[in-house]
Amino acid sequence: MPAPSTPESRALAKLAWEAAWERLGNALQPPPGYPAATPEQLVECFDVAQARLDEVRAAYGVPQDR
Repeated sequence: MPAPSTPESRALAKLAWEAAWERLGNALQPPPGYPAATPEQLVECFDVAQARLDEVRAAYGVPQDR
């Protein structure tokens, strides 16, 4: 059973996810003037985004296995 979360831990998890999502979006479609992401950078962005999403799920008590 996961540890109980607090409003603060849920907010931090959500902010970390939002930052990872924005980073992934910029890697997939770079803003004007930014270089294209390398394959390695894309993998890292996907990995970080997945990890942060898992943290949000845990913070809200949503089980991984459905």
